[in-house]
Amino acid sequence: MLRTVPAERGGSHELALGRTLRAAASRGAGNLKIHAADVHRTIRRQRQETLVVFLVDASDSMGEGTTARIALAKGAVLALLRRAYLSRDRVALVTFRERGAQVQLAPTRSGALARARLRRLAIGGATPLAAGLFAARRLIDQERRRDPGLQALLVVLSDGEANVPRVRGADLKREILAEAKTLRHGQTAVVLFDTGARSRDNLLPEMGTVLGAPCHPLHGNNLGRLIALIEEGLGE
Repeated sequence: MLRTVPAERGGSHELALGRTLRAAASRGAGNLKIHAADVHRTIRRQRQETLVVFLVDASDSMGEGTTARIALAKGAVLALLRRAYLSRDRVALVTFRERGAQVQLAPTRSGALARARLRRLAIGGATPLAAGLFAARRLIDQERRRDPGLQALLVVLSDGEANVPRVRGADLKREILAEAKTLRHGQTAVVLFDTGARSRDNLLPEMGTVLGAPCHPLHGNNLGRLIALIEEGLGE
């Protein structure tokens, strides 16, 4: 990222030629003369790295839709990694199914590594949404301990129909909304993609309210729309 400021006298600096010439021309004189007050220098600020964590529902609650959801997530991961070569962002993937969650792809900028790791992902079983949120949050917290200034975006793809608590005997809804509150307090940006039918068991809308996060309906294999909404979440 670049910005320009007036240059101080003495010392070395990178000349902002365009801004300097515009300052000299602004006086409206016939012959362009550059005065000391016209000289501007360039300040280069390194773009802050962002970690994008995909949290994908790999349970069988949507039947054949699960395979499409996983394929869509893989496509989005690889698309963002192609862009990450220039932006220096990293991407990770966490899935949840049966009774727990698993980090399928640790934070990386490598498209080759992602393709190898994501070639085969297990699907089926129950929907432990709280375990998925906990695992994604723990991963983000680990990365922030290494880099306290790290920006993070959590991208959730699910139908929101949780049916297994993370802690045995816990209230499903209370557990999930508690995780959502913790994410919000931790200043993690979240984008929710509802891949279900908006049933009364779908907890994503309430999660969105707690998080202050958008909840987008997502049906079919619209990768372009998914990427566009993720980039919107990144502030681009």
